[in-house]
Amino acid sequence: MQTQLHRFFYHSMLASGHDASCVSAIIRTSRVFNAANGITGVLVFDGECFCQYIEGPQGSVHALVQRLEKDPRHSNFTPLLNEPLAGDRLYDQWSMAYCQVDGESFITTLLQREPHEAIVQLHASGQALDLG
Repeated sequence: MQTQLHRFFYHSMLASGHDASCVSAIIRTSRVFNAANGITGVLVFDGECFCQYIEGPQGSVHALVQRLEKDPRHSNFTPLLNEPLAGDRLYDQWSMAYCQVDGESFITTLLQREPHEAIVQLHASGQALDLG
């Protein structure tokens, strides 16, 4: 029996007292945790704002969301979408794809869209973004 997959999409701000140098630690930790828990996704960061989409087994996604909510490096943690994933994963090759974008325009544009449309735009932009 296949496990029901779930997806979660949120944005947050880099908390005061932290600078962009903490993001490399977030990525390293995320990739290890996500690989061990069957989670895939993408994190976009513009120097101040995070936007992240994750997908995986419901229990694993829920546990990760609880960790994210408590992470002191985030402020203004704002869930945008939390639902079962209908269909295939969008980021099945990435335990955590990462892209740092210049300025706020990309994330701002995503956040102006309805969450389902924002996820489609984020995924479609994947080839244009440097998902390192």
